[in-house]
Amino acid sequence: MHKTRKGTVFIEFEDIFKEKARENFGIELSESQIEKFFNYGELLLDWNSKINLTTITDPREIITKHFLDSLVFVKWLRNLKSTVRFSLADLGSGAGFPGIPIKIIEPGLRVVLIDSLAKRLNFLQEVIDSLELDDIETYHARAEDIGRDIKFRERFDITTARAVAELPVLLEYTSPLLKVGGRLLAAKGFEPEKEIKSAEKAFQVLNCVHEHLDKYSLGDGANHRSLIIIKKINKTPSGYPRQPGKPKKSPL
Repeated sequence: MHKTRKGTVFIEFEDIFKEKARENFGIELSESQIEKFFNYGELLLDWNSKINLTTITDPREIITKHFLDSLVFVKWLRNLKSTVRFSLADLGSGAGFPGIPIKIIEPGLRVVLIDSLAKRLNFLQEVIDSLELDDIETYHARAEDIGRDIKFRERFDITTARAVAELPVLLEYTSPLLKVGGRLLAAKGFEPEKEIKSAEKAFQVLNCVHEHLDKYSLGDGANHRSLIIIKKINKTPSGYPRQPGKPKKSPL
């Protein structure tokens, strides 16, 4: 890495981070991975003083509510893993969660971080360069537009999303990016069953099925977490995603 930052406040929580990663998700963090996470955290705090990336600024909370909360995706990626090299699109990546933590833990994945705000993408590119991450790129686009782009439509094995939209809207954003047989991993909070129920029409129209629901708690104010796993079973109809603004204004 270009700069070593383990002498900072994040190092105080190294043991907690490693223990919770192991206990909650079965992930053993290496020293190199810890170094990358803490470098990432320092960059996040530095840039957050200039642009709005996160309301969470306490280092321990960043570890729990951003780093650890992204590792649940890794747990499920490992459950889905085959001999085929996965490609992953992180939609509405924002400050890089969960896309960058996933890439730190699973460096063999091809990852595209998608966001509609150029300033956030500038931050993400600095993180990528500082951590020396390979085969990961940023892309500036609205969700409704990238789903129609031939370079990206039905090209990914996995899409991930965290705090992007309600499930019916999120399905319209993400399912066009997925190959048939691909999965959406969507982070949700309390009562995810209601969102699954509200998305019944979207499942039917967009040729997707609900596959699994994982409910978990990380403590330290990160309770009532959930991850919804959705499988795409057939091609996305050509009319989707609809024009910008339409999915939110008139959800399926």
